[in-house]
Amino acid sequence: MKPLVSVIIPAYNAEKTITDCLNSIYQQTFKNFEVIVVNDGSKDNTLSILNEYAAKHTDIDLHIYTIKNSGPASARNYGIAHSTGKYIAFLDSDDQWVATKLEKQIKCFEEHPEIDLLGCDHFIGKSHPSSTTGIKRISKHQLLLRNYFLTPCVIVKKSLLQNISFEEKKKYSEDYYLWLQIACHNYTCAIQKDKLTILCNKAMYGQSGLSSRLWEMEKGELRNYSLLYKNHLISFSWYGVATCFSLLKYSKRILLTFLRKIIQK
Repeated sequence: MKPLVSVIIPAYNAEKTITDCLNSIYQQTFKNFEVIVVNDGSKDNTLSILNEYAAKHTDIDLHIYTIKNSGPASARNYGIAHSTGKYIAFLDSDDQWVATKLEKQIKCFEEHPEIDLLGCDHFIGKSHPSSTTGIKRISKHQLLLRNYFLTPCVIVKKSLLQNISFEEKKKYSEDYYLWLQIACHNYTCAIQKDKLTILCNKAMYGQSGLSSRLWEMEKGELRNYSLLYKNHLISFSWYGVATCFSLLKYSKRILLTFLRKIIQK
């Protein structure tokens, strides 16, 4: 039977986290899916762990591909190209899903067939009981001012990705650029208020060297707006608004980083 959902996971040196990641998919209450893991040129034991997992869990449709290290954008595009599902769901190798994630998102698509791109809320570190439900529509103008869609939370209709893909030359904010392209082509985007994704304890601004990459991240976001304008997907006025608002957010992040360092001394 052809799977309804294709789960795409780029994996680079993920030996410490990939098993927990795959277990969270294996435990999904919704079962009509395939899993495509793209080993992005890992130098550790990621590939051997993946092969052992596939041999042990023959009851799931797991496909493993290895490519030359090219970054998550290339790995995701490769996975999409080898997928067969109607929907594409993204997950990072160091993150996990709540067991009902796919079930609730597919139900949302069934109840709201006009939705094309669907995200969800998330936990940081570990999950906790949550009773929040419902959906929130996200317009392209809202998305220009804030990225509502974290990649491991997203599930999207594959048909949208026939002519739109992750920008492989971008090192920062390439996922945000894809969501912006989708929204600016007037596809319907929404967020489920349910917390269905568990993100690993990623560093906050100013921690673990992340502050040194803040400007690179900001340049990636500004480049998104420039590309949208050059491709006639947004007006000059909205290009200006989005750019100014982004720089204001960047200034706030720099200030928070500075204050955090003072507090930690």
